[in-house]
Amino acid sequence: MQALLENMNNSLRNDDDTLKKIQNSIKDIILQIKNKEYDFKDAGNIFGVGIPDTTDDYQKLSKFVMEYPQKIVDSSKGKIKGFVIVIDEFQFIGELESPEAFFWLIRSFTQKQDNVSYIFTGSTSTTSEMVSKLNGINGAFGNRMIQFNLDPFTKEKTRNYLKEKVNEIKFTDDGLERFYKCTRGYPAYINSFCNMMSSSILYDENKVINEFYQKLEQIAVKWITIWSSLSNQEKDIISTLVENKSLKWNELIKKLDFSESTVRKNLIKLKNKGLIRHHNKIYKVEDHMLSSWLKNEKDKNGFYPS
Repeated sequence: MQALLENMNNSLRNDDDTLKKIQNSIKDIILQIKNKEYDFKDAGNIFGVGIPDTTDDYQKLSKFVMEYPQKIVDSSKGKIKGFVIVIDEFQFIGELESPEAFFWLIRSFTQKQDNVSYIFTGSTSTTSEMVSKLNGINGAFGNRMIQFNLDPFTKEKTRNYLKEKVNEIKFTDDGLERFYKCTRGYPAYINSFCNMMSSSILYDENKVINEFYQKLEQIAVKWITIWSSLSNQEKDIISTLVENKSLKWNELIKKLDFSESTVRKNLIKLKNKGLIRHHNKIYKVEDHMLSSWLKNEKDKNGFYPS
């Protein structure tokens, strides 16, 4: 709630005196939230919204935050037409104690708001539990949310994309083939890899391979950051799957040193984070760039990063 309120309020960069007064009032409220001292009586006078005056009234705090964007639109006298709230990497909401409750909370307010929209984006499979909880048939939005699944580029589309965006980078046929195998057609990896390449080199297969492994830490920087945030048990599960490519439940249990309940709990976390895929009773690491980086670290150092 604090993060939503803070980011919505930061978007009010407007010369309008009314909006400036609102923004300044909310800044004070955010500070109080951080200090766990909720006393929002002044803000209530601005919006006419029931707000908490105690340190533990989460229900009223949620109501205040959820109604905030529509109230801003209504208070702007036509200067603001609507509020679009983008929640990136939404699969990490799975770390909340009750992600379903958060999704239902949003839905309960959006049904009554004409000028507020939410966009959820993330790197996760269409079969992940978080997609199901958000927009599955039994999820909060029950297939009512418009859903776009972005597939990676084909090899031909990758070739055309490179010609259009970075025509100065040259490949031989086998170099382009290897480039596609390295990036798997994912635009984020294509762009990251290209940013590390030189326009003065003709890239054949060997040059692409050398460049890829030399710059892998920069290309896979997102996954390195995520890896550092994982628990030791989560890292053990991922390392074991990387080492064995894929495993069934019983195979995975035999290779780990902790209890079945602990493995199960951590697998749920990893699936919610979009790091592990479970399909046809097989567990495997979802993203090949994470696997590539871990394998490379093991080859270089003799062990996986801690």
